[in-house]
Amino acid sequence: MNSDIKYRILIAWCTFVLIIFQQNVRSEKITFQKENYTPDYSFYHNVTSIVSHMTKIVNKYGKYINLKDEFRSKAGHSQLVIRISNFTSEKSGRDKVQILFAFGEHAREFFPVESMFYFLKNLTRGLDELHQGSLSGAYSAWVVNNFDIYIIGMTNPDGRYYLEESGNYCWRGTGSGIDLNRNFDWNFAGPGSSKDSHDEEFRGPRPFSEPETGVFIKLAAKISFDAFLSFHSGIRQIYLPFADTKSKQQNRLPENIDHMLKLARRMSHSSPSRPFQFGLAHRLIDYSADGTSFDYMAGVASVPFSLAVEMWGHENHTGSSCFDEFNPRSEHLQEEVALVHPLYVEMLSYLLTWKTRKSAARNRASSTLIRVRKDNSLNSEHQQDVLYASQTSREISRSASFESQIIYVIFALVVTGCVILGVRHTCQLMRKKRIVSLKSLSLTFSLCKHL
Repeated sequence: MNSDIKYRILIAWCTFVLIIFQQNVRSEKITFQKENYTPDYSFYHNVTSIVSHMTKIVNKYGKYINLKDEFRSKAGHSQLVIRISNFTSEKSGRDKVQILFAFGEHAREFFPVESMFYFLKNLTRGLDELHQGSLSGAYSAWVVNNFDIYIIGMTNPDGRYYLEESGNYCWRGTGSGIDLNRNFDWNFAGPGSSKDSHDEEFRGPRPFSEPETGVFIKLAAKISFDAFLSFHSGIRQIYLPFADTKSKQQNRLPENIDHMLKLARRMSHSSPSRPFQFGLAHRLIDYSADGTSFDYMAGVASVPFSLAVEMWGHENHTGSSCFDEFNPRSEHLQEEVALVHPLYVEMLSYLLTWKTRKSAARNRASSTLIRVRKDNSLNSEHQQDVLYASQTSREISRSASFESQIIYVIFALVVTGCVILGVRHTCQLMRKKRIVSLKSLSLTFSLCKHL
């Protein structure tokens, strides 16, 4: 009996210790800060309204926008992957500029998702006016006819759900605290990330350990993207690869750097009143970031243009509050998303020009190659004709020579035969003439005697 009581007491004590431990871990995991302001959800989207708004867009504009609902988070929430294009266009996806946008990698960064909805708002307004001759209709027709755009609308839905439920506006990672932008297989586990599960830059146990990063691999394996852009907030800067520790040490440069710099420059001046800083990430920032999405897309997936865009930042942020560091006040939200919108237009315009020139150069190279092959083929045929003609001439010459030799021999034989026959006939004539002459001579002598 006593042993049974002791056993129960031990179980109760262990359960109590476990509960306290879990609460301590949870309290370390959640570091609440006093916020200067929080989002007003009549201006901002919460997770529920993000899903419902995106669903309405897809349902209404299914001819141009569709949802890839198979991509989901660890908790089973949709990542809202959509594709935008004119699916009835004669142009195939490969002939269009193929782009991948990623929003919402970090839970506390609301602004990029709001910017995405503003982009979609402008696009769909034009889709309603496609045949009315309006400027917005012309813009939307230009987009859907020349571009094939994939958007990951909510890269990290679990983290966003957790932030809204907990009220911790500093929360950056997934529901389990993993920073998705340190979970990619590019210099993974470098010092520009953390193995500490309580650190906001916790990279996870291995590259691509989280299903949320799997969407990037699957899409990049299926589609040859011309450009990838990962959108964030916290400052106004445009980063070119690479951001990792090794690249910072080696001063590594990406391929296509000249064109990427031109694109970043165009984007940075899209809002003249508030330009962006831009440059190589390992030069522009004073820390390294290992395992980022845009480094992976540039270094492993070989996407020609791969950028990380920090869209908004508080100019003079101080203190430990978080929401105001990454997001504007609710009443200023529409003004701010409108201010940053030209960045999309400049980016699309530059990429279309680049792709058009690249395609033209490829077509010229292809035409030159076909022409060279054709010339080589004609030369080969000509050489074969010359060879055949040469062989035929030799054969004809050889045949003619043989025939002339036969004729000559026959002619010689005929002549020889004629000569022999002629000599024989002559000899016979001479013999006859000699007999006649003797007889004549005898007759002459006889006559002489009689005289």
